[in-house]
Amino acid sequence: MKIELYKSALCPRCAYAAHILKKLQSEFDDLEVLTYDIATDFSTFKEKKIRMIPTIAYGKHRQSWLFPKEEEIRAFILENR
Repeated sequence: MKIELYKSALCPRCAYAAHILKKLQSEFDDLEVLTYDIATDFSTFKEKKIRMIPTIAYGKHRQSWLFPKEEEIRAFILENR
């Protein structure tokens, strides 16, 4: 399962979401996280119409959070497996 994380290197909420995803990789053996940073990959953000960071996407499913929580990210993964 490949999850896309859209983030900014300067965003503390994004860093926290990345930390949670890294932690969840030990829980979900097939979880792979592809990371896109708005500063270095702006065209991808524009193409995918990402309006808020952090955003996590799997296929056509997306979720954004102002304050990401581990249980919410875990629920997103479980719902989209």
